[in-house]
Amino acid sequence: MDGCSGTSEVPAMVVGGGAAGTPAASRWNPTKEQIDMLENLYRQGLRTPTADQIQEITGRLQTYGHIEGKNVFYWFQNHKARQRQKEKQDHLSLFRQYNHHHRHLHQPPFVHIPPPPNGSYFKSSSLFYIFII
Repeated sequence: MDGCSGTSEVPAMVVGGGAAGTPAASRWNPTKEQIDMLENLYRQGLRTPTADQIQEITGRLQTYGHIEGKNVFYWFQNHKARQRQKEKQDHLSLFRQYNHHHRHLHQPPFVHIPPPPNGSYFKSSSLFYIFII
């Protein structure tokens, strides 16, 4: 690297976030059993495990593959946030469906009424309209 070529080369060891000269940290790739157990705990009502609970859960999950306490901590944080997003989207979708359906069912019909002799109604292109509410 000459500093002015516009390209830089980063050693693979540093790209993953490890300190210079150390292997890059790899992402946690949970096994099916680990995910099943975490989701089961979440369904049972566990949302924000304490440090002791995280240690206990991590110990049980290590039976099924590599995992660290931080993985458990972040899984619960992320899962809770995603559930809130999903609920928000579901509510918004229901609202839109209701609103769409409700609007089409209750739209006032247009009725053509011949103009009165004095021409006191709104006139548009020689047709006269009144909203029935």
